[in-house]
Amino acid sequence: MKNWIRFPILICLFIVMIIYSNKIEAENTEKRDSVLNNDVQFKGYVVDFRTSNNHAFGLIRLKLTESSVNTFNDSLTTGIYPYRINGDIAEIYTTISDGLDYNDTISVNSKSHEIEFNETKNHKKFVSELYVIEDFDNIKFVKKKTEFQ
Repeated sequence: MKNWIRFPILICLFIVMIIYSNKIEAENTEKRDSVLNNDVQFKGYVVDFRTSNNHAFGLIRLKLTESSVNTFNDSLTTGIYPYRINGDIAEIYTTISDGLDYNDTISVNSKSHEIEFNETKNHKKFVSELYVIEDFDNIKFVKKKTEFQ
């Protein structure tokens, strides 16, 4: 009779552990991405992009048309910022959609943690999440392909 009680208790413990783990992970993600609350905003059109072999992660190079800062090249102890700016050129490190093409317009608002893509060919618009890059393979790809050193 005791064996049939163990199974529901184990299931309940497992569910509680998953909920707790998700809560801790959400808090860590929020803390990690709080460095993006720096009021950096910029807009430009795509002049180059490169995709890695890691789940469509890539680097998008923009010719800027608007920017709240002239230069942004800060560093973090763990991970890297998802963008860099130097004069009228910016790079964004994010997942690249299949529909991305040259001359598409991209706007970045770091405070709201959003990247807005406007496709010129298909006239589609979509928004993606902006986040600190922590994956080792993605950081390695950025360091290898970046124009900024």
